[in-house]
Parts: sequence; C-alpha cells; structure tokens
Amino acid sequence: MDTIPFHFLMFALDVVLIMGLIYWPHRESTRWTLGGFFFLSFIGHVGIFVFARLSQTSLGQCAVEGIAYHGSAFLLAAAGFLFFRRLRLLAGLSALLGLSIFAIGFNAIVWEPYNLVVERYSIETPKLQKRLRIVFVSDIQTDRIGEYERRVLRTIQEQSPDLILFGGDYLQYFQGRAGVTDVPEQFRQLFEDAKLTAPLGVFAITGNIDPSHQSEFSLLFEGTTVEAIYDSETLTDWGIDRDFDPIDLTFLHYFHAVDGIGRHGLTDTGNFQIVVGHYPNFAIKDYIHAERAPDLMLAGHTHGGQVCLPFFGPIRIKYFGRDAPIPASMYSGLFSFENGSHLLVTRGIGMERGWAPRIRFLCRPEISVIDIKPEGGSPNPHP
Repeated sequence: MDTIPFHFLMFALDVVLIMGLIYWPHRESTRWTLGGFFFLSFIGHVGIFVFARLSQTSLGQCAVEGIAYHGSAFLLAAAGFLFFRRLRLLAGLSALLGLSIFAIGFNAIVWEPYNLVVERYSIETPKLQKRLRIVFVSDIQTDRIGEYERRVLRTIQEQSPDLILFGGDYLQYFQGRAGVTDVPEQFRQLFEDAKLTAPLGVFAITGNIDPSHQSEFSLLFEGTTVEAIYDSETLTDWGIDRDFDPIDLTFLHYFHAVDGIGRHGLTDTGNFQIVVGHYPNFAIKDYIHAERAPDLMLAGHTHGGQVCLPFFGPIRIKYFGRDAPIPASMYSGLFSFENGSHLLVTRGIGMERGWAPRIRFLCRPEISVIDIKPEGGSPNPHP
C-alpha cells in the first residue's frame, strides 16, 4: 500500500505521544491533564502532515488514515489515563470518540469503497415493444487492477444486459510512481479477459481524466469486446437488425457533456433516444426545461458525492462546468422531468485519487441496471 511508510513513521510517533501521556504532569490539576491531551493531539496532527510529505504520499489519504487509526489509538490510550486520573466522564467520552472514529474510518477506508451494490431502476415507454435492459457503469477510476475490478466486470455480465455502457474516467494513476507504468496494459487485459458481451454491444465514452488523444484512449480497449467512442456521435435505428426495437444512441465527448451542447445534432426520429455523457451538465443545461428531450440520459462524474452525511447528503459539492452547478439532490439517482425525459446519475465504481482521500461514506459504489419496459407491458422480470 502507498501509505505503509507513513504508518511506520506514525507508529513511532504514537509511542512518543503515549509516553508523553504517561510522563505528563497530569497530577497537578485537571487543567494540566486536558492541556496535555490537546497539546499532544496537536503534535499528532502536525506529524500527519510532516510524515505525509516525507513519505511522498497523498496528504488527504494520510490525514484520513492518520486520524482513523492513529488518532483513535491515541484517544483510547488517553481514555485509560483519564480513567486512572479518576476523570471517568472524560475517559468515557474519549473512549467513545476513539471507537467511533475508528469504526467510521474503517468503514470509509476499508469496507464501503469495495462493497459493490447493483442498483436497479425501471422506466416505461410507448416507444418500445420489448423490454430493454441497460447496464451503465462509470468512474472505475483506479490506479491498480485487482480482484475488485475483476468482480465489477463479472457482476456486469451477470445482469444479462442487452446493452452495456461505460461513462468515462477509467484510470487515475501517475506515471512517475514506481509500479504503475503498466496500469493501462493491465486495464486493457482486464477487459480482454472479461469478454463482456451484450446483444446490442458494449460501448465506452471518454471522461475528464482519460487520455486526451483518441489513439491513446482507444488503446485502453484494443483487442477487447468494448467499442471505444472518442468523439460525439449518434447511432440511429440501432438494434433494428438485432431483433430489437430501434433506438438512437448518442455518445457525447466529455467536452460536449460539460459545455451542455448535447442537444446539437439530435433529431426526433420517433425512436427511443438514449444519450450518454460523462458530466450531468448536458442534461441540466439543455434538457430539464426543454419542450422535447431524449428519453433517457446517463451520466456519472459526481461519484454520488463520495462522502455523504445523514440528513445532509453529499458534502463534495462542486460546479461541474462553467455555468451549471449540479444540485446536491441530483448527485445520484434516477430523475424524471415534466417533458417525459429521465436522467440517471450513477455513483460510479471508483474513488478520487491524487491528493484526495480514497474513501466512501454512506455512498457505496454502484453498478446501474436500467430496465426499460413497454408502457403497460408485462411485469415479468428480465431473464
């Protein structure tokens, strides 16, 4: 793991801080005891920053892991000394806080980011006579290929999809870091081994962190069953020669999705229209209040906020694009509009990398399965 050197340094500091608790003149008064507690806590936070720099590791990740693991250990040790000092209320609060921080941190760092969930959505339309199942996945956003990524692709295929769509942001790695120079080839091999198949095809569009040149982007899927779509384009009457009702598939380059020009080039063919773009902006800017809009719009990029708080929702609220902020209420889920269109914003599979901490909290990674059913049709489940 990237943070192993950081943890070795922090472990040494843990020993120093705990020894500081032992030898601090806490018998002088309660004020001295609490003063020592806060002073040593401050030293611990400074140590997190310094050791993150020394180990050349993500500051955000070091901050999260430092507080979750080393901070909770310090609080539990402090609880013991406070109890020994007969400050039992403070000891109980320190122990409760330490256990809570550890539990929340373990969930956000270790368990939830890889606790994959299949979210199922359904809509009805008079434009189709047969049920259509789409599996939509966005923001794999990894810097190493492992069992989790393989499980994601296996789970996709297990959904018996008619159409598989990938919404961009596949890798986020750093060329200068040892051991990651072959990540693109590992990613390509992952998809080659998975052999994803669907009657209507498997397509992948670009995201904002993907290669900026078409040839480099295409290499990610070369020799696989995935058709890489770099530029915006529309496939009209798709599926009519594959024993499916005709649909229109529009793929947006991420520039087009963020600038909100998805409506350009779309004509009303009477088919069920699907538009895929990495940013949700194209839907927010162009279609929510439009008289006519695509039947189904698919987007990612938000990660669902990645960290959500009870009764508050996502705290990672950003402006996606120059003009259109995405409301926090639309960071993930299926939304229906008065013009009859639908927008699905998926929470995605991966996490932000680089300086940001690799965590998820109350925001599990998601494979989105959308069943499009004929209006008033049979309720029988998809095979």
